[in-house]
Amino acid sequence: MANDPDSLVRQHPRDFSGQRYVYPVISRRAHGVSIGINLSPTGLCNFRCVYCQVDGRLRQSGRPMRDTTPDGSEDPATDGNRSVEIDLAVLEDELRRTLGQALGGELFNSEAFSKTPASMRRVNDIAFSGNGEPTLSPQFPDAVQIVVNVRNASGVCGVKPVVITNATRLHVPAVSKALDLITENGGEIWAKLDAGTQPYYEQIDRSGVPFPTILDNLTGAARRSPIVIQTLFLKMHDHPMPEEELCAYMERLNEITRQGGRIKLLQFYTIARVTAEPWVAPLVDEELDALADRVRKETRLPVETFYR
Repeated sequence: MANDPDSLVRQHPRDFSGQRYVYPVISRRAHGVSIGINLSPTGLCNFRCVYCQVDGRLRQSGRPMRDTTPDGSEDPATDGNRSVEIDLAVLEDELRRTLGQALGGELFNSEAFSKTPASMRRVNDIAFSGNGEPTLSPQFPDAVQIVVNVRNASGVCGVKPVVITNATRLHVPAVSKALDLITENGGEIWAKLDAGTQPYYEQIDRSGVPFPTILDNLTGAARRSPIVIQTLFLKMHDHPMPEEELCAYMERLNEITRQGGRIKLLQFYTIARVTAEPWVAPLVDEELDALADRVRKETRLPVETFYR
């Protein structure tokens, strides 16, 4: 990580002091330090987003999923890449150590984090993110319990557990139960919605999981507890999201709320790092602001923007 304030938010490396699963980052969306949990060290994911910004060594750009069940309920094979067993004892030890370093300020004595602005030197969350979809790990529920236990033992209930997810598996009973544990402990679900229609979803997220499954999962989760929806806006081959697609996207949001779902916040962001495909590009600040203003007006939902 380059030692300057801007690079701290542009780069989110998953390696930290030789650790296997836990890594701190300075996150704009977390408004401070986010302690990341990586349950996908091999890059296992059932999306192949055109804008994926995970280390290119862990993705195979544009290649379709194999053996993906229609509802996303089983672990898919990702071109021969399957979930690996997580050493939960190591994860817990790394989390205790990293959280302690961040809370005690030791983290900011390291070269990588020494330029962190004072306003960002607060630990805001412990987030399941990593190199793929965290809910694909069979050990996701156990890892959630570890995060809750370590957080509670630290005595900092303001540090919330968060899962950043593509929403493909929110309906799976074991996953749903783990998500309830997160929200019961003051945490949040940050779920992805990048499209308003099946064709655009297939174009941008490139998943074998049907788009209606995503929508049903978002609605179900939002009925249980307020959720945050994350959307990445971009240009594909120099073209932004079409007008008809934006209208469909807003209608999907309105459908969720009409069905009793609670959307706490929309996070709109754009490309900030190297992507899977060279023909995608970020929106400029004014374009993202215009989208946010329109969606606020037509859905009456709060929107937060994060620029390139």
